Amino acid sequence: MIKEGVLFLLLLITLSLLLHPDLLGDPASRLSQMLGRENYFHPLLYTLPVYLIVLLFRGILQLFRHLIRRNEA
Repeated sequence: MIKEGVLFLLLLITLSLLLHPDLLGDPASRLSQMLGRENYFHPLLYTLPVYLIVLLFRGILQLFRHLIRRNEA
């Protein structure tokens, strides 16, 4: 569970930096803009579908590994 939380947090940070490169320069101004617009949850709403796609991709890879190991035996 902690591994998935870390993965989600890394995706959140990566997507935030890709969508808002000004976070590296002046994060306080970006935070004040976010608070002014009251869009607190939009980073989570953008990260969730990406996380679900990564989760699906990991599940498919795990299924293929399982099938390959089963056929080798």
